[in-house]
Order: sequence, then C-alpha cells, then structure tokens
Amino acid sequence: MSLRTGRRSLRASCSAALVAASLAAAPPEGAATPTPTPTPAAAAADATPVPRVAVAPPVLSGTDDIVLRDQISAELRNGLQRGRLELLDSDRVAALAADGCGDAACVARLQAELGAAFVLRSSVSVSDRDYTLRLELVAAQNGETAATSEQTCELCGRAELRALAADQSARLVTRLEALARPPPTLELYSQPPGALVFIDGQLVGQTPLERRVLEGTHVLRVIADGHVAEERKLESVAGLRETVRISLRRTPATLKLRKAGWAALFTGIGVAALGLPLIAIDGQPFTDDCSGADVDAAGNCRYVFETRWGGAGLLAAGAVLTTVGAMLLLRTRARRSRPRASVSPFGLGLRAAF
Repeated sequence: MSLRTGRRSLRASCSAALVAASLAAAPPEGAATPTPTPTPAAAAADATPVPRVAVAPPVLSGTDDIVLRDQISAELRNGLQRGRLELLDSDRVAALAADGCGDAACVARLQAELGAAFVLRSSVSVSDRDYTLRLELVAAQNGETAATSEQTCELCGRAELRALAADQSARLVTRLEALARPPPTLELYSQPPGALVFIDGQLVGQTPLERRVLEGTHVLRVIADGHVAEERKLESVAGLRETVRISLRRTPATLKLRKAGWAALFTGIGVAALGLPLIAIDGQPFTDDCSGADVDAAGNCRYVFETRWGGAGLLAAGAVLTTVGAMLLLRTRARRSRPRASVSPFGLGLRAAF
C-alpha cells in the first residue's frame, strides 16, 4: 500500500518540527505571556467575510457503495473545517445537488438558495484496490474553476482513502481563504498632482490614482517634471486599502528658476511703479517761484519737468521684468491635474484635484 505523493512522511516530519518549535518558544512556567501585536495581514483576515462552502456529494465510478460516498463526504468536510470557513448543511446541499452538482445550473441553485460562495465537487474512481480522488473548487459567482486537486492511492484500504480525502480538502483551505479576500487596493496622491506612477517598473497612470495590485511587496516610483523622483517599497495585504500621499521635492534648478522669477516679478513691479510718477509730473513746473522773466507770454513757466520719456522707459523695463518673472513662475509652478473620466474595476468614475 502506497501513496504516490509520500504525504504521510512529510506530515509526520512537519508535525515533529512544529512540536519542537512550540516547546522551544514556550515561556517559563509562571512567566507572563506577552500579548501579540496584530499584523496588517491578521487584521485583514479578521475583517474578511467568512466564505460559505457547499460540499456536493461525491460521484463514484467503479462502485455504487453509498457508505463509501458518505464517508468521503464527511472527510472532505472534516478537512475544510481546519480553515476559517462556513460549511453549509450537508442535507440541504445534497437535496439540491444529488448528482454531484456537475452543471452550472446546480451551482447557481446552491448560490441562490443557500448563499454558497464556493462549491466543492469530488469524484472517486475505483479500480480493484486503486483509488483516484479528484476535487474541483468552483466559484459560485461565475461558475469558474478556482482550484483542482487529483491524487491516486494504489493498493489502499478505506481508511487510507478517507485520510487522503481529508488531506486533499484541507489543502484547498488556503486557496479558499485567499479567494474570499479582495485584492489589495492602492490609493495614491501626490503634490504636485499629475505625477507619473510606476509600480514594479511599469507605468500605471498619473496621480491621483486608484488601482488594485497583487498581494506582496511592490516598488512604487513617482516622477514629476521639475521634482526629485521618489521611490518607496510597499507591502500590500489582501483585503486592505492603502492610501499613500507623497510630496515631491523640487529640483535645485527649479528652485533657482523660481527664485529668479519672483525677483524679476517684484523688481519689474517696482521699476514700473517708479515710471508712473515720472509720467505724471511731465510738463509740471519744478519750482514754486515762476514769475517775471520765468513766465512766457502764454503764462507757462520756463522751468518744467521733462520726464515723459524716462517714465515711459521705466514702465517698459518694468513690464519686461514682470513678464519674465511671471513666465518663470508659470513654468515652474505646481501643476494641477485636470478632471478626467476613468474606467476601473470599481466602474466608471471622475477624478480631479483642486
């Protein structure tokens, strides 16, 4: 009697290692047990809805032993109970899936009437004392196969077959729990807005950005003209929505241009302010004593201000400096993103920054 996968020896060695690790990590008698700090992954797991699973009756091939079918069904449920799942009542499932739930209509019934999120189908092929057990995990929402497992037990007894069924279904628990959690969502804002966003070296859009990512570690890079690019590492956890806000620093050249822009703008305003009084006093007498020989026949004083051209020159110079300063400031300003429509996994949307 043998299992092709050699699973028993692996399970035994793993169990021994776990026991040894537990003993090594156990605190001394009487010592206070530290309270563990929940990790983001643990928090996400606690907040994730428990998936509801319907275990359809196994389909037998090569035998019509009803007892064997019930035993396999019970072991499949035992294996799934090792995870954080909700198993639907076996009698109610059997009433709706008497034929093993081999078609899409059966899966739809289990979802509609029992609220099943997943359906576990199974089949057992018997040839003398060789058994082949196949499992198929189906997502009830779309009827697609989420995971499969197939193992052959040669020269096996019923007890070994039942252990194989429990072990195979237990291996699907991790897959089930992962499917029940939504993928991580990244929400990214930057100052200035409109910066280019790269995730793991791939351009994915501009800020503000909302995007679903794969679970795990990602490298985020944000780039904007006239600013120093920023790069960060993010740890994305399934079921969590992470908001990242990044303020980009201006490059030294941009800062110099901006300072020059402000200087030119204020200098131009000041120069223009000097030109206006010169134009205003042009032609006005510059002395209060305009009498006698200092007054011509028309009654005009000989001594008047002639500042029109000087004032006009100052106004022109001020206008040029003000224009240059404004252009430099506009060129190095923090750009704001325009409102734009988008299509995402969450549907149609409109995003804008002000």
